Amino acid sequence: MSSSSSYEDDYEFTAYTLNVLDDLNQSDNEVNSRRHIHRDHYKAHERLMDAYFNERCKYSDDNFKRRFRMRRRVFLRIVDDILSYAPNPLPDYFRWFHRRRDSRGMWSISSELKMTAALRQLAYDYTPNALDEYLQMSKQVGREYLFNFTKCIIDLYANDYLREPTLHDIQRLYEGHEEIHGLPGMLGSIDCMHWAWAKCPV
Repeated sequence: MSSSSSYEDDYEFTAYTLNVLDDLNQSDNEVNSRRHIHRDHYKAHERLMDAYFNERCKYSDDNFKRRFRMRRRVFLRIVDDILSYAPNPLPDYFRWFHRRRDSRGMWSISSELKMTAALRQLAYDYTPNALDEYLQMSKQVGREYLFNFTKCIIDLYANDYLREPTLHDIQRLYEGHEEIHGLPGMLGSIDCMHWAWAKCPV
């Protein structure tokens, strides 16, 4: 074998090897690089406010209750309670719902958007990925809002709503069931077979 053919073979092998390495590096960079996605939080906030919260919003109270699984006034009360909660020091999970400016001077995601993200996951069993197109937030951010929202709710309302019922509460529930549904003694029991059902299909 001549020296010239050996040189050509070495050159071709080296060129082939460099091309393969370039392809591998390019594919690694594509996998490992994190492409920035511009999410327009301002427009997402405006769209949400126009749909549900502005004075002449698109959807009625009934639509709101069906989609959020709570009344609009309850939603706004929870937002206000989270933002006005002021122990010293304030827990970090409450800070997640305060609107701040980032390092570029831009406003962060609004409190209404953050709470909507948490409630949509709770009410509809949404995955955080499903919130990106409408609410303009990433999977990780949506998951963090859900986690911190539940901790805020426990701090705010555990003493009132997550306590053991008192005898007065039990009596009031008994009376309410009997007055509204005509079913006394229904607390903690689903045995209502002895009650007539006017629209029973059988």
